[in-house]
Amino acid sequence: MNSESLIERVKSILFNPRRTWPVIGGEPATVAGLYTRYIMILAALPAIFTFIKTSLIGYSMFGATMRTGIVAGLLGALLTYALSLVMVYVVALIINALAPSFRGQKNQVQALKTIAYAYTAAWVAGIGVIIPWLGGVIGLVGGIYSIYLLYLGLTHTMKNPPEKSLGYTVVIVVITLVLSLLIGAVVAGVTGIGAMGAGAMGKGASSSSMVFDEDSKLGQLAVFGEQMRAAGERMESAESRSRSKARSDSKDSGSSGSSRDADMASAEAAMAALFGGKDGEPLEALEPEQLKSLLPASIAGMPRTGTSASRESAMGMQVSNASADYASEDGQRRLKLTLSDAPMMAKMGAFRGLMSSESSSETQDGFEKTYTRNGRHIEEEWNSRSGRGAYEVMVGSRFTVKAEGTAENFQQIQSAVESIDLAKLEAVAKAGAEQQ
Repeated sequence: MNSESLIERVKSILFNPRRTWPVIGGEPATVAGLYTRYIMILAALPAIFTFIKTSLIGYSMFGATMRTGIVAGLLGALLTYALSLVMVYVVALIINALAPSFRGQKNQVQALKTIAYAYTAAWVAGIGVIIPWLGGVIGLVGGIYSIYLLYLGLTHTMKNPPEKSLGYTVVIVVITLVLSLLIGAVVAGVTGIGAMGAGAMGKGASSSSMVFDEDSKLGQLAVFGEQMRAAGERMESAESRSRSKARSDSKDSGSSGSSRDADMASAEAAMAALFGGKDGEPLEALEPEQLKSLLPASIAGMPRTGTSASRESAMGMQVSNASADYASEDGQRRLKLTLSDAPMMAKMGAFRGLMSSESSSETQDGFEKTYTRNGRHIEEEWNSRSGRGAYEVMVGSRFTVKAEGTAENFQQIQSAVESIDLAKLEAVAKAGAEQQ
């Protein structure tokens, strides 16, 4: 695809998607070709223009212009670009794995076509970042339009019935948002990640294979890719079981909503297969009351003044939360301690290495730090002028413990988190990982 045909394809998918998707669905393609002739070109646009904005133009606030250093800006742009190439391939794996759940046809190249051309709007909208004030709005519009393009294209690429496209789209968007949150932070110090695009292309374009060290960044991503393929196989059998049950229930009750129920069951089975245990069963978060029992009665001389606990379930995924408020007698010091359990996060362990960023900034009034210690991701924040701060620790890629509020010093906030038995949480996370 030369520059003229690339521009024509971009224009046609943006301005005439209903006519363009059938053409895309039927034309021959390879993973390597899609990357080198389309994805790697368009995915560079947001990274390039973000660099121009942050390091060359800068942001103007309160009469001052702030710019990121050239070296830091280039590093950020390169890593953002590399991660976007990874994201495209991973999302394509997910689209392919989900296809049977929505009566589509599995085809990795077609799945890559789907996300590559659907992402076009978001990539082009990335140019808008250089426009003051409106850049965020343009990016949001581009993202929404990409979701619409995805909805229109699935039927033509993955061959699912049109009535299944909405549910298919929703599940893909939810999973993509989860992945984006997990690897959205640009990671300083990650090396070799730019080769993921080439690794992905080589894997799909020929019969040769590439073997990565399982402890390396690429090795972790490769393991996750294999998990996606295995999940697709589990979803096929899960969908068959859910639809069989829905038909049986429909015969017994005479209900006309069996198709809708089957779609929901299939979607939940898909999520469970991707983020659940070995047998595709949903991973259960700890009971809310169990989490609440871990919260101490007092912290740094401040008694507990109230507690709350809940467990939310959606699409077969569970998250439990428990929190407690603490206050000194004079009301000058107040802390909130929160404990969360999201077991499906442990399935994203392949990305932990990509998220091990470290940063530190200090002023005369306080500091902000992000680092990893003993396998735990830690974030610190403290302002001595206001006496306010926060301390958050992620344990076992599953539990999050956070204390925030006002205190005499940062150590009091840190001690609030350390009052929780973090070793016990790590043991629970390890036992859960063995069941996945």
